[in-house]
Amino acid sequence: MAQKSTLLVVPANDAEAAMIIELGRALGLDLWVSSQPHGATLEKEKELVPALKEGGYERAVIVEMPGPNVEKQIEKKGIELVVIDHHDYDGLRRAKDARGQYLPSSLEQFRKLFRLTDKKVEELGFDSMLVGGIGIMDRGFVWALQDAGYTKAQIKKVISYQNELMMPYRDEKNEEKKQRIAERAWEKRKVWNEFLVIEDKTDVSLRGRISLIIALEIGQPTPLILFEHGRGFIYVQETDYAEALFKKFGGFTFGSGRGWGRKNAGAKKKVSINDVLDFLGLK
Repeated sequence: MAQKSTLLVVPANDAEAAMIIELGRALGLDLWVSSQPHGATLEKEKELVPALKEGGYERAVIVEMPGPNVEKQIEKKGIELVVIDHHDYDGLRRAKDARGQYLPSSLEQFRKLFRLTDKKVEELGFDSMLVGGIGIMDRGFVWALQDAGYTKAQIKKVISYQNELMMPYRDEKNEEKKQRIAERAWEKRKVWNEFLVIEDKTDVSLRGRISLIIALEIGQPTPLILFEHGRGFIYVQETDYAEALFKKFGGFTFGSGRGWGRKNAGAKKKVSINDVLDFLGLK
């Protein structure tokens, strides 16, 4: 199918998405870049379906923006729908394939869909080591990069590239301030059983920053319970309990089944830290 008949729909809310956007542009794809943060859904893109029809698109490639009702609308318009995702959500399982195996990252799926080999990536003007690293890191963080044979120097380059990719989509003036907030939250961490526990009341997204601190200071996968009270998010990561937490409280999964999260903000029933600790048997 000709690239011009495809609309790529991506929320620019993390480095993986930003990488997909850059590759899409290099391929000459038409783009629908959403400004929604993590938790993006198709229902909030009110103009998307009309734009697909009016633009004469034959295919929509949707990246990590669940929305079954809108997806049905797109297909009813006679438009081929390709969903790229590797997360589970409330009432929607998209982390595994038909055989029950965890799917690769969205970037890795995107590369397969458009046959973007390392050679092709290089021809498009990108460093295949860095592009590959972004996909691997989204799937399994620094630990997956280590398993893939990335050296410490290469891992640092991938982390630096993540920051570079996100520069067009965030307020760089506040990055140092946000990092300081993350470091202060890290200093106040507690240890309960095998978990580190961090609670913070600011409205800053901390999970990515805290995860990098753990990687640099501890250097190995470390179970973490993180409550971002200001943003209304709960996360439990690097744990065998992620699937059980998802079944109990809903929310979403990430990290190839090793991470669970839930958005309390806007939810009718809130999940407290005590709810999570009671369920995990830590109290």
